[in-house]
Amino acid sequence: MLPRLPAIHLAALALTLALPAVAHASYGWPLKPFDEQHPVRSFFDDPRQEGAEAASFHFGIDISARDGTPVYAVADGVVRLQPDSVALVADTGDRVFSYWHVDALVADATHVSAGTAIATIKPGFGHVHFAELHNGQYVNPLRPGGITPYVDATSPTVVTLFAASGTRKLDLGALSGTVDLLVDAYDTPPTPLPAPPWNLTRVAPAYIRWRLLRSGAANAAWHTAVDFRSYLAPREKFADVYAPWTTLNGPNKPARLVYYLAHGWDSSRVPDGRYRLQVAVFDSQGNSARAGIWVTVANG
Repeated sequence: MLPRLPAIHLAALALTLALPAVAHASYGWPLKPFDEQHPVRSFFDDPRQEGAEAASFHFGIDISARDGTPVYAVADGVVRLQPDSVALVADTGDRVFSYWHVDALVADATHVSAGTAIATIKPGFGHVHFAELHNGQYVNPLRPGGITPYVDATSPTVVTLFAASGTRKLDLGALSGTVDLLVDAYDTPPTPLPAPPWNLTRVAPAYIRWRLLRSGAANAAWHTAVDFRSYLAPREKFADVYAPWTTLNGPNKPARLVYYLAHGWDSSRVPDGRYRLQVAVFDSQGNSARAGIWVTVANG
């Protein structure tokens, strides 16, 4: 693990984590008890690869629970049945909550109140995939102002920083031409943890930024590499976010999550010399990890 940089000022952290607006009321958990936190084994925008389908971003969260566990409406609304899922169209009209890998308990077009049992988790799944659409866009249920209560006191982890060309790792002491700058980093779900074999799960951080600080310089601009804090990333951007070293979570097998800080970065845009490549990684609650490594740009 790389050494951390000094903690940044809290006011600067608050500014850094200012969220794009997703304005609507928070709601309780879709499992009983509604006012207690439940184990989450997959986060919003985690990498997904299902069989021969193209890779994509996870459009909700996976909440662990035993097969057959009832799931409940988190708002007043109308139930609409879909293959493998139940959707709840909220009475407010701007939100749809969907529950996947479930068997319905109510008929299509039934109006229900918040707290009504609407489905049970299908045998063999051990979780409900819970998603929220706001005005047609998937939003992160774990954002501040989303599902509540949600408390996360754990920080993400930065494993390593490196540079590459395609899948060939490069010497950080002599970068030239067009290169990729990457970070191997992950977050872990807060307590309560999912039960084995998913207790080793690694999940996507919510926000990653980076900068190159020239040796002797006092400051440099930060650049956003990943922003999963509010909205679902476009599927077509997958290969610009997750690098080829990325692997998925499996039973008793944690994922490896590798992100492009800069994909196809032209190193000739900066003068030759020694730089500190710095990265800051945040979760949706503002917990952070920071790391840095020396690189030398040598185009001359």
